[in-house]
Amino acid sequence: MRLALLLAAGLVALPGAALAVLPPYVYLAARASAAVHLQVQVTRVRKVSRENACRIEGRALAVWKGPVKTGDAVRFVLPCRFASTPVMPGPTLWFDPSDLKPGQVLEGFFESSEGGLRPAQDQVFRVRAASAQPLCGTGDYACRDESGAP
Repeated sequence: MRLALLLAAGLVALPGAALAVLPPYVYLAARASAAVHLQVQVTRVRKVSRENACRIEGRALAVWKGPVKTGDAVRFVLPCRFASTPVMPGPTLWFDPSDLKPGQVLEGFFESSEGGLRPAQDQVFRVRAASAQPLCGTGDYACRDESGAP
């Protein structure tokens, strides 16, 4: 009887651990269905630890999908994991706030949101520089690096 209870408890616990990150196809589907795909140069980062967030302001450098125009001001919020942020399993892809700085180029997939953009399933990535073609696509989870660096 004890063995059966232990096995049942183990089976119940497994799905929670397995759901810590969503399967890659979920993130790819979020990219494919996103209303906006663009590269943005960061002009300002406001770190708000009590909200576990980094508020990003920038300018659109390249737009491949959506109503945003090149040169438009954009803003969005990224989930940031500060030292005080509790580690919780779940589908959130956390950003290190120390990695976000003015001048950086980010490429991402977004939904329009009141007052700005909202990342589609946290699909925002740092890229080395602006590019004429997207570096992040909908068919492969990785973003390519045109500089040839490893």
